[in-house]
Amino acid sequence: MRNVLPTLERWTDEGLRAAVAILIGTEGSAPLAPGAAFAVSERGDVAGTVTGGCVEPALYEEAQAILAGAPARRVTYGVADEDAFEVGLPCGGTIHVFVTAVEPELVRELAAAVAAERSGALDIPLDGGPLRLVSLEDAPEATAERFVLAVTPRPRLFVVGAIDHAAALASVGRLLGYRVTVCDPRPRFLTRERFPDADELAVEWPDRVIAREVLDERSAVCVLTHDPKLDVPALRAALASPAGYVGAMGGRRTTEARLERLRAEGVSEDDLARIHAPIGLDLGAKAPAEVAVAVAAELVALSRLGTVAEATAR
Repeated sequence: MRNVLPTLERWTDEGLRAAVAILIGTEGSAPLAPGAAFAVSERGDVAGTVTGGCVEPALYEEAQAILAGAPARRVTYGVADEDAFEVGLPCGGTIHVFVTAVEPELVRELAAAVAAERSGALDIPLDGGPLRLVSLEDAPEATAERFVLAVTPRPRLFVVGAIDHAAALASVGRLLGYRVTVCDPRPRFLTRERFPDADELAVEWPDRVIAREVLDERSAVCVLTHDPKLDVPALRAALASPAGYVGAMGGRRTTEARLERLRAEGVSEDDLARIHAPIGLDLGAKAPAEVAVAVAAELVALSRLGTVAEATAR
């Protein structure tokens, strides 16, 4: 639902009714994970996707029918089905989609929760009952007749160093859905003009920012400086957290010198092994935008595959 929420909110503000098709299950190969959504307004506008375009024309007709008064319903598309061939589902899997009207009050409530980075759960009864946003504590169990979609804050991305590479990574990080904080104690360099896509600019020592924030296994820390006064304390703070990704930019000589400094400060070999350095997948990247793409590729590989080695072996 997050992928269509800004558009749903705009349609709601315009007084338009809308229906959503929510991906509630997949079997075999499928382009997107459950929770992806495709939305249609009563004016005929569309937003989002559940397959990358394969079945959306058919879902458009389903949504239009619901907006005309038909009840909510589940639909299934698979390569063995005549409908699947007709709409062009080429991935080899089966998808289950729930199509329903969405109330303006729910759109506003969900948008407010997402804007406030507040956790919750979207309760979707598949018998056609009203959708509800509830707390995680009050969330019902998912069953064959009920789909429950977690609403969680965006994962955190901390970028250390106010350089051009950091500006490019902030833009790519936001595109990937991270809440991006850029840290640097130098106000002359860390400005909104240079970092328009960052959610937060922290003009202070990066290690202090990382130490006081709440990081979890979805969090990423990317150290892009070559100044030991900044990068060594920042890496120590990141390694003291449960952050799922800790990366540092620099050539192999810089990386070895940095590791020696961290060893001298008592950082264990197990923690040093958590550092991805040189940062990013080896794409031969040089320019800031290229490096940002390489780092983003490594973040996606770890998130989706659990290992960079598997991604580079493909």
